[in-house]
Amino acid sequence: MPSSPHPVANSCDRVRAPWAAALLGVGLISAGLARPVAGQRPGATLVGHAVDRKSQAPIRNAQAALLGTRRTATSDDQGRFAHDSLPPGSYVVQVRALGYSATSSVVELASGEVQSRVFELEPLPVQLDPVTVERTPSFAERRRRGFELRRAGGRGSFVTQAQIERTNARSLGDVLRDVPGVVVLCRGAARCGIRMARAPAQCRPDFVVDGFPATFSTSLDMPAVGITGIEIYRTLSETPLEFLKADNVCGTVVIWTRSER
Repeated sequence: MPSSPHPVANSCDRVRAPWAAALLGVGLISAGLARPVAGQRPGATLVGHAVDRKSQAPIRNAQAALLGTRRTATSDDQGRFAHDSLPPGSYVVQVRALGYSATSSVVELASGEVQSRVFELEPLPVQLDPVTVERTPSFAERRRRGFELRRAGGRGSFVTQAQIERTNARSLGDVLRDVPGVVVLCRGAARCGIRMARAPAQCRPDFVVDGFPATFSTSLDMPAVGITGIEIYRTLSETPLEFLKADNVCGTVVIWTRSER
């Protein structure tokens, strides 16, 4: 039998040929991807430093955001932060920190540029809670306050220091002569005394001076100078509890002076 002029490929050669073509195609594609894309520019980097405007101390945990993007960075213990791999262009950088006013700045970044920028933050004024200072009132202040409270209650008669000064009274007796319901009794040159108009003839009122009983040490000759207020209670029912005694049915006269402590 005559031989064929063209050799016939065996079965292994027929299988190997398609795989070789496929591998050659993948290699060509990979080589194409490995080449840089025409016109692609390297990214830019912004390195920031957040500091206190007054002390220039670094600010830790400051938040630096690129407005209009989702990118944020947090400053470290030295106040430094960074945004890298940024496309070139303009960015608005806003930096915030607790206790400081926010600050914003426009940054222009060129392709491949590494730009450093300091962001100074103004400390917010510290507003303290209001402090109430309370002082314990003195004895005289407490007594004057009590005098005004009892006067406002409408029980008894009251003579203020201003009223005493207007009458030019020289003694306690001069002051009490003009008080309704009080009778001043004088026998010749002897010492004068008082009683309440509704009390029996020999019923003499009790005296209290600066909060202390003073019935036997007080006379109507007491100088009016120095008296800051007088309270007159004509009956037992008028007398406040702080001046009330079981036997003061004849009324009570309470005198306040400048010698209070």
